[in-house]
Amino acid sequence: MYKFAFTYLVKENKETWEELSISLNLLYKNILRKLFCNFKIIIFYEGKPSKDLELILNNLKENKNIRIILKKISLFKYVKRKEKDNFIKEFPHAADCRLITSLGYRDMCKFFAYDIFLDEQFYDVEYFVRLDTDSFFLYTNKKFIYSLQNFSYEYGYIKNTIQFEDKAVSLGFGKLLYNYFKDNKNFSSLNKDYISLCQEATLKPKIYYTNFEIIKLTWVKSKSHTKLMKKIIKSKGIYNYRWGDALIRYYAINLLGASKKSLRGCLYKHSGLYDSRNILRRFLTKSYSKFRKKLYKNNYEKRLSKIDKIFLGFYI
Repeated sequence: MYKFAFTYLVKENKETWEELSISLNLLYKNILRKLFCNFKIIIFYEGKPSKDLELILNNLKENKNIRIILKKISLFKYVKRKEKDNFIKEFPHAADCRLITSLGYRDMCKFFAYDIFLDEQFYDVEYFVRLDTDSFFLYTNKKFIYSLQNFSYEYGYIKNTIQFEDKAVSLGFGKLLYNYFKDNKNFSSLNKDYISLCQEATLKPKIYYTNFEIIKLTWVKSKSHTKLMKKIIKSKGIYNYRWGDALIRYYAINLLGASKKSLRGCLYKHSGLYDSRNILRRFLTKSYSKFRKKLYKNNYEKRLSKIDKIFLGFYI
């Protein structure tokens, strides 16, 4: 039995394979080599891996003795989207209507919202761990590793990463939740405050952001969660309104009363920087990154100078 399955979904392009190579190196350096429990890496992918990535994977398998499973899929077939489905092909982007959210992106949302948990690769796994190809663990301390090693909750996320979701991609979601819980008394009794959570999902929706999460597979396959997910998927809100897996997960976790824990003690990058250490360290990291103009479009994951390491607290 494996405690963790660190899981990636990789689309077919050179840039994504390069990101995954960096992500895996940092994952091994800052997490995997420090763990004393059974785990494996599962990579769902479209297309052929790059040669650089193949070298990294071979090194992890042969020299580090890490079990790695590569599973080639066609994403739209995996999530059972039909060619005849009449969905908007180019959904307006929430932040800039001149940009689009493709059908492929919405396939990814459905994949991580529920479909992936039914895959046979997880039958011998206790916890699913989500990572994106651009998920970069730049640093972890002993507290973070201890919390991960001894994790026993139903959901885990990095501290200080709860954010507001754009209402443009949550249209109708709060109403669906309200109608569902109102009509299912057994489920609404799990959370007496479901009305305010449904109102929040409508007016100021929230998400656990960063695309890193830990989920107990027995919980995600439970009757209460499965029934809720079937309702959400049947509504086709993922495709018609671009409800994201992070939005769906946040409210499933909180409405169904899953036990959850925020993890502290890491410096993590996914678009922006997320520091879950103490207040002083977070202030120094943010200030230094702004000064160096590296807060968002930075290359910390590719190269860290000695002065970077000092100001980011890697020597403390």
